[in-house]
Amino acid sequence: MTTPSTWDRDDYPLWHGTVPTSTILERNTPQDLWVKGEGSWLIDAAGNRALDARAGVGNMMLGYGRADVVDAMCRQARELPYVCMVRWELPAPVVVDLARELTRIAPAGLDRVRFCHTGGAAVESAILMARSYQRNTGHRDRRLIVGLRDSYHGSPTAAMAASGQRIMHWTFGPMPEGFRHIPEPAADDTGAELAGQLDALGPENIAAFVVEPVKGRNGQPLPTAYLRAARDYCTRHGILLVFDEAFTGFGRMGEMFAAGISGVSPDIMCLAKGITAGYAALGAVLATSAIHAAFDTGSTVFAHASTTDGHPVACAAALAAIRAYTAEDLVARGRALGAYLGDRLGDLLSGAPSVNGIRTVGAYVGLDLVDDNGSPLSMPDRRDLERACREQGLLVHYTPDTVVLMPPLTMVTEEAEFAAERFAGIVSALRPAAV
Repeated sequence: MTTPSTWDRDDYPLWHGTVPTSTILERNTPQDLWVKGEGSWLIDAAGNRALDARAGVGNMMLGYGRADVVDAMCRQARELPYVCMVRWELPAPVVVDLARELTRIAPAGLDRVRFCHTGGAAVESAILMARSYQRNTGHRDRRLIVGLRDSYHGSPTAAMAASGQRIMHWTFGPMPEGFRHIPEPAADDTGAELAGQLDALGPENIAAFVVEPVKGRNGQPLPTAYLRAARDYCTRHGILLVFDEAFTGFGRMGEMFAAGISGVSPDIMCLAKGITAGYAALGAVLATSAIHAAFDTGSTVFAHASTTDGHPVACAAALAAIRAYTAEDLVARGRALGAYLGDRLGDLLSGAPSVNGIRTVGAYVGLDLVDDNGSPLSMPDRRDLERACREQGLLVHYTPDTVVLMPPLTMVTEEAEFAAERFAGIVSALRPAAV
């Protein structure tokens, strides 16, 4: 049992994520631990409630305490908690049902599904799949994976290498060979320069081009013209176009998948986060039949898998979540929710000197905050803002680019109003130190 007497570095066994464990222990007590979730709210051990306007980390799309999802998981756990489909190839029926449902709602042409655990694992699988596909179809020199500068695709090594964040490469490198990065498109980019950028790398060397159709760091959609240019170039040159929708999928950006914003269909799409609405760990890679056929010849297979891929309990959670998205029209509801939040914040923060812009895409509201010099708010100031919000009963998200409200799609108007008023009050009182 975690108690104040065990809340010190000598007796505390957990190694925390991106914040030093010692800092966690110094700033919190066991009473600050979250112990329950209800709808859009989290409750700590002291009984304090906080509105989760960051939906976990963008994954709790249905909020907390969804009986339909929990019941589906319990039924599956009682009936058949596990069956190996990696080596003995006989899945539980729920795994096949989920794959069928995913292909039904996916962008056109994506009709084969591989399962994994996380978004990063899905991107890693997609990279290996793309290279193997090129080799299987007689293009052994196509090894390069091209991504965008400053992009983020996950923490496994290949996904990290595909990401365009140099700090990750410097911290965890050396990175593996075979990855290149080109400039991110501007908001008005027509894709006119993309062909030249890819030509310079040699299209005969490129296996795949990996992008997020909406950048998760700041909620900026890639221009439709740019994505159409990418689709055209990849088709003409036999390059696979990969959409990383681990973060953007399942209604977050106002469409079931962010590919729907541009109407561009990829060859491979990576999913995670909202696939189970946060109730279990699951990722998926969707691909075309042409890609699948290159591995289904009797002599070639895609031998990249883990023991618990397609875990029946996780798949049951995903199937229940997807049924909720469609039956409750939650994609449209998320669009309306995001529009309401964005409009209210625009009204409440009109003229606030620390606000440089508010951007709404679906159920994602990003605020560009600046210090007294007009420079982007520093990461320490963003952390302080997030902490001030929590102290006022509101949970928000931040990235190096922006501060974000990305609530569950099920959040009601009264809760959104609470979030807007509470957040605006805190931001209006900001007096960040000039850097």
